[in-house]
Amino acid sequence: MKLQLPLKKDNLFAMPVLHYTLELACYIRRTLLAINPDCVAVELPCNCEEVFLHAAARLPDISVITLGGSHKKYFLAEPCDPIFEALRSSLECQIPAYCIDCDVNDYPFVDERLPDPYAITKIGLSAYYGAYRNTLAEKTRLPLDEKRELFMAKKLKELTLRYDRVLFIGGFFHVEKILSYFEKNCFPEDHLSPQKGTLSTLTEESCRDNLAEYGYLTSVYENWREDPASRFPNRQKILFDLYKQAGENYKKETGFTFSYHLNNLMKFSRNYALYSQKLTPNLFMILQAARGCVDHNYAYEVWKLATAYPYLKNIDNLQELPLTVDELWGASKKVIFNLKQKQKKGLQFSKRKKDLPHTQFQPPASFAICSYPPEDLAIESFGAFLKQKSLKLINDENRRVLPFFTSLEDGIDVRESLRHFYEKKLYVKIQRKPPAALGSVCVIFDEDKSEMAKEKFPWKTTWIGENSQESDMAFFATEMHQNVVGPGISRCQYGGFMLSYPPRRLWDVWTDPDYERCGSKAEVLLLASIDYCLDPLIVYVAKTPPKQWLKSYASRFGKKIFYIPIGGLSPNQLNQIRIFHVLEGKDKREIAGDYIF
Repeated sequence: MKLQLPLKKDNLFAMPVLHYTLELACYIRRTLLAINPDCVAVELPCNCEEVFLHAAARLPDISVITLGGSHKKYFLAEPCDPIFEALRSSLECQIPAYCIDCDVNDYPFVDERLPDPYAITKIGLSAYYGAYRNTLAEKTRLPLDEKRELFMAKKLKELTLRYDRVLFIGGFFHVEKILSYFEKNCFPEDHLSPQKGTLSTLTEESCRDNLAEYGYLTSVYENWREDPASRFPNRQKILFDLYKQAGENYKKETGFTFSYHLNNLMKFSRNYALYSQKLTPNLFMILQAARGCVDHNYAYEVWKLATAYPYLKNIDNLQELPLTVDELWGASKKVIFNLKQKQKKGLQFSKRKKDLPHTQFQPPASFAICSYPPEDLAIESFGAFLKQKSLKLINDENRRVLPFFTSLEDGIDVRESLRHFYEKKLYVKIQRKPPAALGSVCVIFDEDKSEMAKEKFPWKTTWIGENSQESDMAFFATEMHQNVVGPGISRCQYGGFMLSYPPRRLWDVWTDPDYERCGSKAEVLLLASIDYCLDPLIVYVAKTPPKQWLKSYASRFGKKIFYIPIGGLSPNQLNQIRIFHVLEGKDKREIAGDYIF
């Protein structure tokens, strides 16, 4: 027989819940509005009922109810707890609400290994609770459990005599036992010890760490409460939005491009959750995924966004408690962020503010602008790195391994021989013709095709190397006046660039009529790389391989394009290379270090 929720006994309706769970809070909100009971009863100590109702009335602001003397006991009132959601909704609907549990000291903490509550959104609460019921026989029942259940059954019996429709919200473990005691006609006498609870709130820092459902998720729930007939909030979609928005903040704070695949972040966090026998990751797993897939700075942006809670107002000026996670929830894991920042040792001044509203970027002429030398060195080193990587890949392609027959060829391949040790054979390596020299380098971060409504990288120019150690360069980038970070200093971002060595040979490729047939900026740069390359090989880095007509064009001149997928390079390294600065003149190089982070 299919289990129907809420459970019903005469004029009593009972809803089993898991404490501090978003999905159960949604169910309680919807159930209370659907049943419209005459009163609501919840599983909270009755001797502090007034304090609990006050805490529920303050929601969505966070409250902490403190009970006990030397051994303090805390109750956290937050929107995603189904118990406090029941009190909050009943107050909003002007329905009488009661706390009917007895206060017991030294009740042990029980960590039940429950299925992930996210499953409720897929299979429904009835099926989820039905699966839980099958495990009740395996659980150990304490004497304090029976005391509490008899007490709550008695209180519910009294309420059903006063009201026609009573809705009870209690924990999964106790609800059905309470309903079985509800049939009794005689109950033990109450011996309640008078106890007064105190109401306070959390500091902003403590609130970030202590919400059972992190702040970003709770904010989504608050929006859902306004339309409870809509679909329940989906944790997976919320997590995707969190990662995406944190990526935008990461770009603003660091100036790096967030080129990481959100699918990788979602897959990492999902696998971590599955490894921990969960369907969805908790906040710790979310941060670990952000740190592992991107870096510590991005993980910090995720943490800031995930734990921000805009409803912490404290308009009634309650005492703010700086409680730690260990005080509220017990032992916990910690995440440490090692943020990347510029070394300040030896500097006799602090970095100036990056974005100054009064600064301008107005070069007297187009030939007056110049680059920042440390970034020139970085881009040249990156070009050299790409050439070395290409040579290694070409060498690997030209290398063959064969069993030894009559000749040692280019020597014994020890690794392959050990791998096939069971065959009792030696393997030798054959190195084909060594690769030719590498010349130009072309890197395309974003093709920015002309058919797009608005160009992301409208600035197109050609720079000539200042000395024999620098390459000529052509690139397309963001507008040079778009992001001014200091007096005569502007931050830009490459869409793509090409490097050609030796210097002082490159014409302005963007006005060259030979390149008018190209359909995109990326094709212009690659075609120029072929034309100005003095060596047989050109390195091309992009998301997609070069078109066939470009390969044919290169082969006409005895050249070859060696393609490297941009996804095979380090995103951190690409972010550092992609950002560059333009100065009004060479005199700005003396102060540029004060503004460039």
